[in-house]
Amino acid sequence: MKLILCPTDFSPSALHAARYACGLASTFKARIVLLHSFESAIMYSEMPFTSIEDADQQMQQAMQKKLNAQMQKLKREFKSLSFEIVIARGLSHQQIVKSAKKLKADMIILGATGTSKLERLLMGSTTAKVIRDAHCPVLSVPLHAEYSGIKKIVFSTDLKEDNVHSAQSLIPFAKKLNAEIAFLFIDDKNILHDDKEVEKIMGKIKKRIHYPALSGYISKYNSVSKGIESFLGKSQADMLAMFTHPKHFPESLFHSSMTQLMSHHTGIPLLALKKVDKSLIGS
Repeated sequence: MKLILCPTDFSPSALHAARYACGLASTFKARIVLLHSFESAIMYSEMPFTSIEDADQQMQQAMQKKLNAQMQKLKREFKSLSFEIVIARGLSHQQIVKSAKKLKADMIILGATGTSKLERLLMGSTTAKVIRDAHCPVLSVPLHAEYSGIKKIVFSTDLKEDNVHSAQSLIPFAKKLNAEIAFLFIDDKNILHDDKEVEKIMGKIKKRIHYPALSGYISKYNSVSKGIESFLGKSQADMLAMFTHPKHFPESLFHSSMTQLMSHHTGIPLLALKKVDKSLIGS
């Protein structure tokens, strides 16, 4: 991991996420790019174009100043890291996705929630859209999450074959952090009926994922999000990882079950990666 993109709206949540990103970047010796996007000023149509242009320029200069101040603050705290700043004009999630692709970012790290109801709504929506559209992994960091190393990553899986196989991408990340990868399947439809079936599934996982610090857990729960929530409460995990697919990750899912999950366990960041669908059960 060489470059981490950190979008910021200058809120406490965004600054906290940037600090978390810096902690992670210190482990990987990655560069940090701080991004702020803004929309053009809205003025009455009879106003001359130059007035609108001047307002945009003034806004950009003000945001540049604020972004530079935030960078200097982080530089004083994380002296060994390399920082850059980017100002973009346009809708927030579009500029985040566009900038990540242009910069060839390895990960996007952003705040999971704001402090007010409006911030939570807006940031939740932005995060969901970034997760849906980004080419790279997206890490959403809750307000109270502190980076002190990552020792256990819970990988929530639906036991699709390619989903499990795709967990290979987690291995270099976990290896660098010296972290355990714990597979978690919430059996909400009572698919697995006895210990032999459970053992068979775990055997298939271990054949595909060659990593020494690997564990597996299967929990019967009538709700996937509540099952994950229950496991996280007991496991002392440092991060939850989930593979997603654009057509299977509507904003409503993030706003309801995942937002509820993250609000209950505010110390656990969510790492979202892409997945494809093919069944492992019955193969």
